[in-house]
Amino acid sequence: MCSSDLPARRPSNRRDLILEAAIDLFHESGYPATGVDDIGKAVDVSGPAIYRHFSSKEEILLEAIRLAADEVHEANQNARALGSDPMSVLEGYVRAYGRVAIERSALISVWTSEARHLSSARRSPMTKRLRAWSDEWTDELRSARPDLSEDQAGILVTGAIGLITATATASRGDDVRLADRITSMAMATLAAPIL
Repeated sequence: MCSSDLPARRPSNRRDLILEAAIDLFHESGYPATGVDDIGKAVDVSGPAIYRHFSSKEEILLEAIRLAADEVHEANQNARALGSDPMSVLEGYVRAYGRVAIERSALISVWTSEARHLSSARRSPMTKRLRAWSDEWTDELRSARPDLSEDQAGILVTGAIGLITATATASRGDDVRLADRITSMAMATLAAPIL
């Protein structure tokens, strides 16, 4: 499926505009270096006006992390619904996450690199959500490859997810060939023998 087959996500209100601007700024400059005034300037409002929509800069980051988790979860659900056996479900997971990571590279990059700035109380539920997502992949891989222990499958899944994340977020632009290459590389990782 080509990325043009997916509806583009467009901010629908001021809160969404603020969130998307913050995601871009967190991606470009990092969370610590981005101030509320910078975010306000990006959406042409005063910094303090941001507080009508978010209680703090940390809440904006938390909302960005939730958004990333929601988009990845939705992609997983769609892939699961289309799969007919464990390997096709896995390929669907890989392809769907690759597509999200390419199309929303700034968001995924913020999720993977800036979440550490959340307080532990706020980070913990997001960590559990990420673990649940990778556990879904691990379960499918173990169904497809019963020769693997849970730890072995987990290592392969972590490698595949890391490969997808690093490759997609380092790329520039939405390249269908890149999505195909990422899928091939990640599926080869999941099929790799454990020594």
